[in-house]
Amino acid sequence: MNKIWLVFAIALTAAFPAFSQTNGNQARNSPLEGTWEMVSGQQLPKGARDIKIVSGGHFVWVAYDMEKGKPLYTGGGTYILNGASYIEHVDFMSDEIAAGIVGKDQRFTVKVAGDTLTQTGALSNGQSLSETWKRVN
Repeated sequence: MNKIWLVFAIALTAAFPAFSQTNGNQARNSPLEGTWEMVSGQQLPKGARDIKIVSGGHFVWVAYDMEKGKPLYTGGGTYILNGASYIEHVDFMSDEIAAGIVGKDQRFTVKVAGDTLTQTGALSNGQSLSETWKRVN
């Protein structure tokens, strides 16, 4: 059942670019476009991988158990990028971490240097966030 939700979330993200909070040109020219793997930041269980896909003004991420092939948690929505200011509007998120986040804007500062993305800020629930991602594609 969890795999079905993951596939649905990814398909939904790819299928509705018209609902993006960015205009088409910004989304196509965004240095964030692509697939990213978290290399530091949030503590993941052993054997887990966290992937983030940014495409067409939308984002979706999933942390999953690589051995079992099962998602641990996921989230997604739309984004606005203006220079180093990055705002994710969260449309959905796993119950374990959704409190105070879903339906709200999450404001961050981002920097892309080569194949590395750093994202720092605080979530709307007050939790600070500092993540480093490496480009997968």
